[in-house]
Amino acid sequence: MNSYAAPKTVAPIVLILLGSWSPSASLAAELAVSAPGPHGLEFVRIDAGRFTMGADLAPGYITAERPIFIQDEFPVRQVRLTSAYEMSKYEITNAQYEAYDPSHAGWRGKARGLSSEDREPVVYVGWKDAVGFCRWLSGQDPGYDYRLPTEAEWEYACRAGTRTPYNDGIEGEILAMNPLGPLAARWRVITEWFVTRGNRPAAEIAWDDVQDVDLSVGQQGPNAWGLYDMHGGVEEWTRDWYGPYVASDTVDPVGYVEGIARVVRGGSHGVQLQTLRSANRSAALVSDKHFLLGFRVVRVPRGQALPAPTLRQPVQAWARDVSQRVYQWRSDTREAHFELKSLYEMRSAYGSAELMGQFQIPLYTHNHSPSLTWAPNGDVLMVWFSDESEKDQALTILALRGRRQPDGSLIWDKEVSEFFKAADRNMHGSQVWNNARRVAKGFKEPFTLYHINGICTDGKWARLAMSIRKSTDNGATWTEPTIIKQDTDALHLDSARNQPQGDVTVASDGAFLSFSDGSVPGGSGSTVNWSGDGGETWSVRTAAAGPPGIHIASEELSDGRILAFSRDTGKTFGTMPKSLSTDQGKTWTSGPSQFPWLTFRQRPVLLRLEHSLPALDPQGRGRKPLLLISIAIQGMEGRDANGKDAMIQGSFAALSWDEGETWPIKRVLSDVRTGSQSHVMAPWDQPFTLDATHGQPQAYWEATQTPDGIVHLSDGRLYYAFNLAWLRGAP
Repeated sequence: MNSYAAPKTVAPIVLILLGSWSPSASLAAELAVSAPGPHGLEFVRIDAGRFTMGADLAPGYITAERPIFIQDEFPVRQVRLTSAYEMSKYEITNAQYEAYDPSHAGWRGKARGLSSEDREPVVYVGWKDAVGFCRWLSGQDPGYDYRLPTEAEWEYACRAGTRTPYNDGIEGEILAMNPLGPLAARWRVITEWFVTRGNRPAAEIAWDDVQDVDLSVGQQGPNAWGLYDMHGGVEEWTRDWYGPYVASDTVDPVGYVEGIARVVRGGSHGVQLQTLRSANRSAALVSDKHFLLGFRVVRVPRGQALPAPTLRQPVQAWARDVSQRVYQWRSDTREAHFELKSLYEMRSAYGSAELMGQFQIPLYTHNHSPSLTWAPNGDVLMVWFSDESEKDQALTILALRGRRQPDGSLIWDKEVSEFFKAADRNMHGSQVWNNARRVAKGFKEPFTLYHINGICTDGKWARLAMSIRKSTDNGATWTEPTIIKQDTDALHLDSARNQPQGDVTVASDGAFLSFSDGSVPGGSGSTVNWSGDGGETWSVRTAAAGPPGIHIASEELSDGRILAFSRDTGKTFGTMPKSLSTDQGKTWTSGPSQFPWLTFRQRPVLLRLEHSLPALDPQGRGRKPLLLISIAIQGMEGRDANGKDAMIQGSFAALSWDEGETWPIKRVLSDVRTGSQSHVMAPWDQPFTLDATHGQPQAYWEATQTPDGIVHLSDGRLYYAFNLAWLRGAP
């Protein structure tokens, strides 16, 4: 039974209550004389009680068609809050926050003029900024401790006794609900419900640009407690680390001991309506700050403490039982090696009960943009994004681990699991790599795996910032992700250029070159982000005059130049662009290559085969060749699977022993010498056929070469492994 108390005088809102309650006369009296806080803060008392926390399955909310992101609202459970607390009646405003941090005034209106007035909610505040504000308030008020609300406190306060999608108490067809009324248009909230499936037009996913809307506090509500703007306004930080609900966590829940992101609640302006629901859970990196994100505070009598968090995040499959033994690598061999396998299978069609269960993983039907690297224990780690769309808040990053066996073989985990996600953020684009070249050059640092990922404010793949984290234990654990600060990228405004794609090039002097899709208006379509200190700090090497097109594949040449190939659908030179830089990506010269141009759902990869057998140099000079993997959608001359000259089509591998000047070997990426084989590739789960002259027709390729000479290549679902002896094939 729910226990709920509310003030006697409230707005005329119909409440649907699960259980019974009676107003408390003493509570109402306390509310009437509630003491104001410092700097004009007004507070509403929230009495202790019980409530049902989690997803609302209202009539018309069809389970098999529901938006994917509701999955994190289960299990629904009865929660008891044992102590009363007071919550700020409104979100913290610019004027209130800047009494604590006057320098924040410089952020007013940064987002196209948004949130520039005193009574508009403060935005561009990180989690630590909000915590610092609370500590400052506590130091000014001897009677109270100020803090952020827990996630449970926030939902209890928002619901105000309701058990409906929004705190207006209205039941009915959820797809037709709009608790904001005309305010939705003024706040630019998209009221059409988005059921995730396919790449819908961008305008239906999120607004193309930020607009200055009136966010003055007090426009939505009040709810039955007397709280305003609990739906919309700005997203609100909570104390809790984001993690899955635990059925037994029912008394004063405080979340997890650690995590990737902190929970934010309430939705905001400029997003889609479903994120405003009382049960909806969003999250943000602690170091992130943007134009959708603000906060409100709670206060409790001085000394009234919360329990300490005890929950530990579930250990994902890729992080379980990771060996920390250094693997003794075998050498490459003249014996040809090739294998091809599917790393996972989809369970069933969209909308089925089987697939709905699979969403808990979550493994969706569109798996794309992989990245691979290897660890000193011999393992190979692969990450990629997964969703029903590329333009959606559910888009997440998944991972699989290939585990090194005592006999030298590699066995991939059968369980796909989540690698990186901030709830309700589009996580478009990943890069993983290691510092093996830096270690080989004598840098005094542990062997490190790196992970860069794009992170959006909402569901569109633009407005990205980039985060980075590291692992020194073979990818078993990772540091807390931080936003890469570079120019104005942390603003999530002019940052479509922050979609990490392809590989990170590690130069001979130890510098990192991270290539991202997108550029400033009028630019080339790609951006080069550069770090000279092992990923600690980054700068934009070029955001306007990079290689033409997108999806850069790059490698350092023996003379220090950077060679890059890219996708531009042939509009620049009629073939795939070839670009060279003599200054680690500051400036580029570009021209046509001998390779066909690439189109949609295609990305090349370029590797130095530094671990291959030197004796396989056809001129006997022990050179380490470059490997280009790309796609000839309309066919080109090359070698078939039998090593014979033929017209080949689809994915191919090309080798160069003279630093990309000539490519004497171009062979189809297939070992099917007679007959054909049927496979299903990652992009959109599409079938295709391999034979002696036809390779895979679509893929965002990515690869890494381990010290045993094996190239590990994937499209995000299919896994190819081969060595230089196989690539050379029959003469």
